[in-house]
Amino acid sequence: MRLKLSDILKATGGTLLCGDENTAVTSFITDSRQAKAGAMFVPIRGERADGHDYIHSVLESGAAASFADHPVPTGEKPVVLVKDCREALQKAAAWYRDQFSIPIVGVTGSVGKTTAKEMVAQALSAKFRVLKTAGNQNSQVGVPITVCGLRKDHTAAVVEMGVSMPGEMARIAAVVKPTCAVMTNIGVSHIEFMKSRENILKEKAHIADYLPWSGTLFVNGDDSLLPTLKETLGNKVVTFGLGPNCDWRAYSLKEADKGTFFTCQSPSGEKTELFVPAAGEHNVRNALSAMAVARYLEIPAEDAARAIAAYKAPAMRQQVIEANGLLIIDDSYNASPDSMRSAIDVLSTRQAPGRKAAVLADMLELGDFAHQGHREVGEYARSHGVELLVAVGPLSKEIAAGYGEGAVWFETNQQAIEYLKGTLRPGDALLVKGSRGMATDQIVAALKE
Repeated sequence: MRLKLSDILKATGGTLLCGDENTAVTSFITDSRQAKAGAMFVPIRGERADGHDYIHSVLESGAAASFADHPVPTGEKPVVLVKDCREALQKAAAWYRDQFSIPIVGVTGSVGKTTAKEMVAQALSAKFRVLKTAGNQNSQVGVPITVCGLRKDHTAAVVEMGVSMPGEMARIAAVVKPTCAVMTNIGVSHIEFMKSRENILKEKAHIADYLPWSGTLFVNGDDSLLPTLKETLGNKVVTFGLGPNCDWRAYSLKEADKGTFFTCQSPSGEKTELFVPAAGEHNVRNALSAMAVARYLEIPAEDAARAIAAYKAPAMRQQVIEANGLLIIDDSYNASPDSMRSAIDVLSTRQAPGRKAAVLADMLELGDFAHQGHREVGEYARSHGVELLVAVGPLSKEIAAGYGEGAVWFETNQQAIEYLKGTLRPGDALLVKGSRGMATDQIVAALKE
């Protein structure tokens, strides 16, 4: 990225408090420790700290300029006064995005956004030079910073778009303006703030606000709510899934040690044999969405299939690790009831000579659904062959209760680690999963030592 400060002033409607409007800006940062030449600081007001307290030190450390939402003591470097710094970042990114006429794929959903984003980007790499969201930088700040990573040599982009509060998708959709989009599912993640799945659907559907007249919204046809978008968006909606009524359909699934083979059928009847190197039906759907987007963008089916077969799971997202005689499924990045069930399904299909065990920690942001959601996960684990269940965290007592006799509960990861080291045996398969705030990756790291 290379913008003049005058462009940023035009995009944001801001006022230059000091400095030269011809100053070049090559990136936006929100972390004062990332100060470098060309960077413009976006001071965010958080619960624990206010970025405005660091403006002076950021500029002294070499940053080119800074936003501010109130007059601050100024020096020689530019400071741009705006009403809201987060909103200003979004406006600047929206202006920058408009400089590119390339395919941009937006990806959203309650769970599985990052994996779907990675698979779509992998499929598109068969033809395009792809910018993709780093990690899960899918927030009101992460999305515009991702968009500002576009360079002249990029020929496509895949942007993960997450929301947790009402009104957020409309704002980031105005930044990304996707030319097509993918919706993985509508679950109960963030239901604490959205109150119902129907509200979550309504919020996430704003990803289609800026689709061009020829744009397509690819949705999971096996989800109970997503196909209803056809009632409002009509032919823009194309479904993918395992059900017979899906436009893009997967069938003849065959599980293998390192993934799943299946037949992919397009709306026109075109059939392609695919292998996705990741277990579970949810990853078959992710691969279907990747194939659907690839064909929409005129990538030959064989090339897209070859690219999907080279997919590698992101860290802590159902990575299969063999360590100390154990087969560990590290799915410790995040958790919701829907993703817990998908992960348990993966564990249940693994071929292992020993027991099937699971460490399941608290699922956060479930609000009034927390009690029921945790208990149902425990019941699901019992009915789907989990032979040893270890629950970690205060909310997970309900997981243990749902599982019933034989479940063990611990307050901390360290307590669980000590128990697992004395209980697990070579040949056991172990799933480790919990919300990010539970840091269950600590358990994986300890068992790998």
